[in-house]
Amino acid sequence: MIIYDQTALAFIKKAEAMARKILTEVGVDVRRQRFKFNNFLFPIHVVVFEGDKKLGYFDSKFWQIGLNRKLIWMAKEDVLRDVLKHELAHYLTFIQYPESQPHGTEFKKVCTELGFASEVSAATTNLEIENERKEGDLDSERVLEKVKKLLQLAQSTDTHEAELATVRANEILLRYNLSLLGSLTDDEPLYMDRIFEQPRRNAKIDAIYDILRHFIVRPVLSHTKDTCVLEVTGSLTNVKLARYIAGFLDRELDTLWQAAQKAHELRGRRAKNSFFLGVARGFDEKMKVSKESFSPTDKKSLVTIEEKLNVDMRAIYRRLSYSASSSRTDENAQSVGHKKGRELNIRAGVESKRSGLLLK
Repeated sequence: MIIYDQTALAFIKKAEAMARKILTEVGVDVRRQRFKFNNFLFPIHVVVFEGDKKLGYFDSKFWQIGLNRKLIWMAKEDVLRDVLKHELAHYLTFIQYPESQPHGTEFKKVCTELGFASEVSAATTNLEIENERKEGDLDSERVLEKVKKLLQLAQSTDTHEAELATVRANEILLRYNLSLLGSLTDDEPLYMDRIFEQPRRNAKIDAIYDILRHFIVRPVLSHTKDTCVLEVTGSLTNVKLARYIAGFLDRELDTLWQAAQKAHELRGRRAKNSFFLGVARGFDEKMKVSKESFSPTDKKSLVTIEEKLNVDMRAIYRRLSYSASSSRTDENAQSVGHKKGRELNIRAGVESKRSGLLLK
């Protein structure tokens, strides 16, 4: 999982400067945040991740180099430089040989051409840090389990009981985030995880995006050449909960659509997209009603938490743009979806798998 705090941001700045210097030393034309190779400009973008045994990775979908958080505390300058060289070699290998194997002949050829020492090409094994630090903490896991259990109760056929469970789950999330806010330091970590991926943006991923905004995370849709990825940022507990909810919604939205097709004779892509949009809007109304039960003090506190999250987002994402769907709406399908969204309760999810953060 990708993590941001003041220490990580300072380390990223240092690592990107080191990467620019390495590229300059091997004769690559380096600009401020990009480098020129084969007449194209490519980004120099480093992130810090946690919860993996590997020292680093190059993610070809996002043109991104990931460095293990443990390198901040446990790596000498020469070790960090070798890890960066290793990942930059992967980067340049992918540009020239996009179909090559991770540590194959082409990779070793690029390392040789760049003049990197033999230990650089073997950095993933020879420089491994064995004493992996466990991700997360006990308090976070306890809160997560409480919220999951309450969300399970929210599927009750008793409408009053279901609504009370939803309200209680929101209250626990609020209390937990308030406790974090009360003990924040300038170096409080913020986490980002890529929790959902599709070949292209559609109404389903938009609906999941809209629903997740109610769980004290900031979702962002990130586009690569051939995928649309839903990223979420927030505290570790909230990000884990968002992955849990997204796993449930991935299947539940399809199940609701299939039932709506039969019951209301809905057909076509426009109807499906409108239905998903309606579900998200209905759930949005339901959650707003739920939060109306908060005391004035809690409402004010929630605004404070949301504002801080917005500030953190601006520090993490250097450029953010916003776009909305312009497709025409099937009013009947949207109305059906709206009703289902008002009735939607989060149950057990299936955590989706991701491959983007692995070392190649």
